[in-house]
Amino acid sequence: MPSPTRTLRLPPDLADAAEIRAQALGYPNWTAYVKGLIRYDLLVQGEHTLTRPWADLPLTQQDKIDANLLSLTRRGKGERGQFLKHLLEGAKGDVEALTKKMTKFE
Repeated sequence: MPSPTRTLRLPPDLADAAEIRAQALGYPNWTAYVKGLIRYDLLVQGEHTLTRPWADLPLTQQDKIDANLLSLTRRGKGERGQFLKHLLEGAKGDVEALTKKMTKFE
């Protein structure tokens, strides 16, 4: 018997970025990609010091972050090297600076 399902609603920019990344990574669809992300998180059990605070932001600010992430995804350019540097700085408690960076339109 198949597992029961739940519905996940995503903002348009986040859904578009998920579809792009799913295709780039070879997932059959964005749903499989999201399941892969959840499984990876459960496997790693790491902290979400950067993304967890975004959940408390007003939806308009979350939309700005999502638009920025979609823009980066469309260009195939994440915040890889620079992002690691910012994450290390964020580990010292400067999550607000990271959030401000992600809310800027490019």
